[in-house]
Amino acid sequence: MNKYEKEARVYPAIAGMIIPIILTTLYVTSFIPKSLDIWESIIAKIGLFIPVTLIYGALAYWVRQLFIDASKRLFQFRLFKEDETEMPTTKLLLWSSDVRKSETDIKRIAEKVKIDFGIQLLSKDEEISNLSEAKRTIVDAVGKIREVTRNNENLQQYNRKYGFCRNYLGACVYATGAIILALAANFILDMPYARILFVALGAQILLGIIDYASYKSKAYDYAKAMYNAYITGAEYERE
Repeated sequence: MNKYEKEARVYPAIAGMIIPIILTTLYVTSFIPKSLDIWESIIAKIGLFIPVTLIYGALAYWVRQLFIDASKRLFQFRLFKEDETEMPTTKLLLWSSDVRKSETDIKRIAEKVKIDFGIQLLSKDEEISNLSEAKRTIVDAVGKIREVTRNNENLQQYNRKYGFCRNYLGACVYATGAIILALAANFILDMPYARILFVALGAQILLGIIDYASYKSKAYDYAKAMYNAYITGAEYERE
């Protein structure tokens, strides 16, 4: 398993299941006999926590693709479009974008892209008359740039951070759904865990909001790092 697989796919899946793990452990340990002394009770709780953690860890590893699909469909595609025309990597090279790179950097990247891949990015005037084509051309160029910068470790660190942030959102969706189902079962079966479940639901939603708040900035950090790696590589080759 490579670093991206571990840090951007497996770890967020496991992290997203932490609250359900705690809830399951609390529920399972509630069946420990009250007659045990304090040390026997602690040992029993630890003995139950370990298999619960292992089960959830295996489950998260198995269903991580579901988390990835959820994060893409519910968050990435809504923010950045499925065809990547609204991705930060695209916006940074658009002349009309409020968040674009400097004019000097855009010209340097456009020149390098034309030399390396034979792709001609649109000029300011051409972009005004055909914005959709300008975006699609940048998307094509970005695909090529990703390939030539793939071995840049600094860039891949940004990519893994972005991947973790995005995929954790997908895990949060499923974890939140699991807690809501537990709440429904709690009311139907008249169980005494409503307060704990409401606290867990609030905590899970809060974690999702915090992660979502940093999601867009992580995407821009990666995009900027990718272009910096590409420009630096271009300068290195000329030297």
